[in-house]
Amino acid sequence: MDTTLDIMISFIVWACLSATGVAHSYGSDCVHDIPHEVTYLPSRDNCTLNHVTSTRLQNMRQLFQDYNLDAYIVTTQDAHHQQGGSPHDRRLQAISGFDGTIGAAVITREKAVIWTDGRNVEAAMRMDCGWQIYRKGAKGIPALTSWVRTELRNVTRPIIGACPSLMAAVWWKNFELSFSKENITMLGIEDDLVGQVWNYGRPPQINVTINALPTRFAGRSWQDKLKDVHYEMAKAGVDVLIVSDLDENPWLFNLRAFSFGFDPFFYSFAVIERRTRIARLYIIDHKSMLSRMPSDPDVHITLEQHLDLGEGQCFMRVTENGYTESSYSAEECSQNFRVQVLEYNVKEVVKVLSRLASLPQIRKVWLSPYCSFALYSAVPENKIYQDNTPVRILKSIKNPVEIKGMEDANLLDSVAAIRFFARLEAEVKQGKNWTVYDAFHEILNYRKRIPYFRAPAFRTLTGSGPTAAPIYNMPTPENSQPITSEHIFMQDSGGQYLNTGTTDMTRSFHFGKPTKYEKEIYTRVLIGHINLAKLIWPEGRTGHDIDATAREPLWELGLDYSHETGHGIGAYGGVIEGPGRISSTYADFISDVPFFAAIFTKDENIYKFPDPTDYPLKKNMFFTVEPGFYEMNNVGVRMENVMYITSANLKQLSSRCKFLRFETITLVPYEPHLINYNMLSQTHLDWLNEYNSRVLQKTAPILERFGDENALVWLMARVNNVTRQSIL
Repeated sequence: MDTTLDIMISFIVWACLSATGVAHSYGSDCVHDIPHEVTYLPSRDNCTLNHVTSTRLQNMRQLFQDYNLDAYIVTTQDAHHQQGGSPHDRRLQAISGFDGTIGAAVITREKAVIWTDGRNVEAAMRMDCGWQIYRKGAKGIPALTSWVRTELRNVTRPIIGACPSLMAAVWWKNFELSFSKENITMLGIEDDLVGQVWNYGRPPQINVTINALPTRFAGRSWQDKLKDVHYEMAKAGVDVLIVSDLDENPWLFNLRAFSFGFDPFFYSFAVIERRTRIARLYIIDHKSMLSRMPSDPDVHITLEQHLDLGEGQCFMRVTENGYTESSYSAEECSQNFRVQVLEYNVKEVVKVLSRLASLPQIRKVWLSPYCSFALYSAVPENKIYQDNTPVRILKSIKNPVEIKGMEDANLLDSVAAIRFFARLEAEVKQGKNWTVYDAFHEILNYRKRIPYFRAPAFRTLTGSGPTAAPIYNMPTPENSQPITSEHIFMQDSGGQYLNTGTTDMTRSFHFGKPTKYEKEIYTRVLIGHINLAKLIWPEGRTGHDIDATAREPLWELGLDYSHETGHGIGAYGGVIEGPGRISSTYADFISDVPFFAAIFTKDENIYKFPDPTDYPLKKNMFFTVEPGFYEMNNVGVRMENVMYITSANLKQLSSRCKFLRFETITLVPYEPHLINYNMLSQTHLDWLNEYNSRVLQKTAPILERFGDENALVWLMARVNNVTRQSIL
């Protein structure tokens, strides 16, 4: 590997590029996992006409007359800035057939065009033939705004519509800025046009039971959490907080439900008033939800009991002028936080927010940077306080109970993974038929045997050889690569655990004789992984500051990977949560380019979402560390552990600066067949030996309790202490 001087030069070059703003601004030209050649598909051979979506598109265009529209914008966003959420809210799919996660579309009277990214090209190819496809961020592709201005140039006083509840305020304001250049009016239509024509075949709102999360697992009561939120609001001079991001209310009120996907969330808003100590929580089917018996076997109270809504509490009602009244005196209720549970209704939330914001005693209203334009426009400009919410910040720093829950969940989850990988390797070597689709499903059965397991943390990503190269390697029964001893097998999976943990682990194995190239790639990814796992850095640094340590071994060969190196992770929460992220590129696992790429021109992208890589890393935050390398149609390697940030106890010459480090809690051995130990420095080798020793110490007793002798043998073969003498 490099000398110390070479490493320092790498850091200096990276820092200079970052300072000029040109490093990885639209993904990287030196990655091999993105189909760079795909740019523009004006027409497609062998595509089919989808009569359902084409009929909806035709019906929507007929509505243009009612609003005097010349064009309409549809995206994959829902009312909470979630990409591709509940089937009930997948409007772009309903109108076009596009089932990907990243997409923005413009429909005119004659044309329908979508901008999507390289990871969603296949989804775009399944669209109805009437659509044109642009690759976001590709060279020569017009920005969406430029395309609209060109298309409507000859229209007198053109109007383009969109639903303000289904578009982030950041995007809306940039669109207004762009369209004003050509006197194009941006018209807000609250009754979304897609919703108006999606009158059959639309999935209902998901209405699963919301369960209370026992305080013994949450670590703090929701009342204490509200107290912390009120304190942060007071510091900021804010009187009202609107909680609109879907990962925040479940944490704040100690509630969980799997309403969509794999994150334990549900559709909700909360409006929190600091002066009156009232919190309005909006959920679907609220009357039934409050009295339902819990669906979780380890939860034994209803939401009504959990939120203290029984007799003797302070009941509220909202008057016409926006004030809140109670049947009890202020003295009786002043010491309690009071929750009012209401029906989930975006229009009603906007109305209440508008009423509160208009009151003279309300100084500031706190909005999430990701809030919709409908929420943003309900508050007078001079009263808007927009920043990461206190819930988002408080949630990211885990309390002692959450830390213990994360450690316990990741340990037992690691044991489940070890048992599965041991069986998989043995049976592949025996010649049994295994496909990546089989492996995708079977690891779930091992997690189901772990106490408090509730669901996968995300859709398991599994690949072998060529199918391990795409970032989203999601197999299907019809197209499933065999797992053999000829290729690298890679699997990225995780689980959700009630007590309170979320896991996210990736390993790459080779069950035969790897090539020299495969070993070099794997070892360089491992070195980058260890670089970050053992890093000590000054308190206050960001994910952007430390990302290069993981990429440097690949940069030596002119290689890179297109995704983030790490993301925040919740405790029985979102597998990807903010506010921080470890990356020096704007790309992440959701998209290979920024959301705004090819949507706005550079001079139009004035209003921005906060950059999570610029958020300081703090003690007791949990992150994944997951460098990788992917070569299209050839090989994919990634290794990922969950880690938390703790204090680094150093013998310092000066005590003025505090330092931090990572503590690894994923405990699954690496693949010794793929490691070229001669490439490891003594520091890397020491870290690996210490890690293997800890894996053996913590997982072997649990494997013994399971009585899994095969897994124990498999484990022992991978955790041997490696010395320089044994390498030679």
